[in-house]
Amino acid sequence: MLLEDYTEGIVLTGNVYIDETYYNEKALNRTLRNGKELRGISKNKYCIAMDFDRENVYAFLEGMAKPTRERTRDAFKDHIARGSHLIHDREKSHKVLAEELELSEERYDAREIEKLPEKKNPLAPINRQCFMLKDLLNAHPGFNRKDLQGVLNLFCFMQNPPHDKLEKVEMLLRAIVYSQKTLKYRDAWK
Repeated sequence: MLLEDYTEGIVLTGNVYIDETYYNEKALNRTLRNGKELRGISKNKYCIAMDFDRENVYAFLEGMAKPTRERTRDAFKDHIARGSHLIHDREKSHKVLAEELELSEERYDAREIEKLPEKKNPLAPINRQCFMLKDLLNAHPGFNRKDLQGVLNLFCFMQNPPHDKLEKVEMLLRAIVYSQKTLKYRDAWK
């Protein structure tokens, strides 16, 4: 609840890496066709949009299945500074950002760069963030998917400056003390 609005003020600048990662819907809620799960990037997967400028990370729940131009625009338009340099794979939905935010861009073919060792992969910084997010999500697989954006906000808080853990604890304590939000006991245990 304290981190509900945390990502609203994040604006990335300079070289901005962008990518999507996908996380499965709970098995009970997955859509089946002819008794089998849908394959590939289907409506059984949450699309999580991420960008990273080597200092801050921003993660946003874009929806289900593949991203669209509209969802990508809505996810990132307020979180990438105009005139930045966009580094991404050739996902079609990213083009809208380059056009509307006047971004220069580097585009890489995902099939080609996946053959490279990690040290030579130009998208390694964002791939590392995606890996760490999935590691967090997989460590706590029973969470309610309705709270996924809250978990993404927590991930951003953990990854972004300040990197001193005591400063982060101080930030949270200040947020608790000065928060105007109220959580009723009954609501906490619903």
